[in-house]
Amino acid sequence: MTRERLQSIPIEELTALARSAGLESVDSADRAELIEALLESYEELRQEREEGNSPSIRVEEKKYEVAADEELEPSGEDPYPLPARYNETKVVLMIRDPHWAFAYWDIEAQKAQRVRKDANFEQLVLRVRDCEPSSSFDIPIQWEDSGWYIYLPNADCEYCLDLGYLAAGRFKLLARSNTIRTPREAVAEAGGGDEQERSLFLGVKPEALEAASRPMSSEAIPQRILSAPRE
Repeated sequence: MTRERLQSIPIEELTALARSAGLESVDSADRAELIEALLESYEELRQEREEGNSPSIRVEEKKYEVAADEELEPSGEDPYPLPARYNETKVVLMIRDPHWAFAYWDIEAQKAQRVRKDANFEQLVLRVRDCEPSSSFDIPIQWEDSGWYIYLPNADCEYCLDLGYLAAGRFKLLARSNTIRTPREAVAEAGGGDEQERSLFLGVKPEALEAASRPMSSEAIPQRILSAPRE
């Protein structure tokens, strides 16, 4: 497992990896600390394997050693594969920019089985909750889905997600996500400012900024799905 690979993994999965490796105090560690601890753990495992090899094998291994940051991805199976799911009911929401967020979720197997057997079951949904003002809209999802990019209508607002399902016209909650606050679309304008300054801040052309500033309904934006492949 290389440093680059670990840096691409969400912190929740890094924490799960650290727990599985038997590391302590992982809940209070930040991303950088988790990555360093995991790299140290993997290096210790590598050294233990080397110490168990015969001298002739260790000589051959020296020919292929590289620095930790330049480690090549192994061909074939990953020696530290990440599980596709952790079999727990949860939903996590992460900010991408003022109007887009990424959500991923999982439903514990026994709970999913009970929901499927509900005689009044209609549809599995994500309920997007805008906390300021209090409003919401639903996104239908399927059992095999595990992640979406979600369009959020308002910048500089708080949002959270409810993972649940509709049964006999009523919403039944399975899990609620963390609350996020979307960033502002531009720097506060002390002296008024102009569109050129705002566009430079956002990294877009002035005409694109003008178009993007028009209000849009969540129903008009196609939500993007990322489904985990099933075996």
